[in-house]
Amino acid sequence: MGLEFLHRVMRATAVVGILAFAFAAVYYNIDFAWGLLIGCAWGMGNFWAMTRVITAVVTPGDVDRRHALILAAIKFPVLYVAGYFILRSDWFSPISLLAGFSILFVVVVLKAAGRMFLNLDDRTKRGTSRTSEPLRTRV
Repeated sequence: MGLEFLHRVMRATAVVGILAFAFAAVYYNIDFAWGLLIGCAWGMGNFWAMTRVITAVVTPGDVDRRHALILAAIKFPVLYVAGYFILRSDWFSPISLLAGFSILFVVVVLKAAGRMFLNLDDRTKRGTSRTSEPLRTRV
């Protein structure tokens, strides 16, 4: 699992967030749906910025500390001040924002569990494709 796993998590979170928005807008409440979408977007922005800061620090070879510090100096004030003002406004309920923010964590857990239960990492290490070997079940 490398950076491609993180990119897949971001794409899957965007898809799940949009689907959750559509579902909540149709079947529950449009205001709750907007809060869900804003919370998901805020969580994805936080996750993206965090991965950028970490990859700037943990790279093979020379570490560009200045670049990492600039990213961190932008990430923390901008995202958390924006989160503060989003919460202080009465536009969205805090429950909908929390539900939207939590979508990312659900996607990460489900994608990691899927890789573990399907033994995707073992197959790629051995050099066999996913289609050449039938799925095994664990008891």
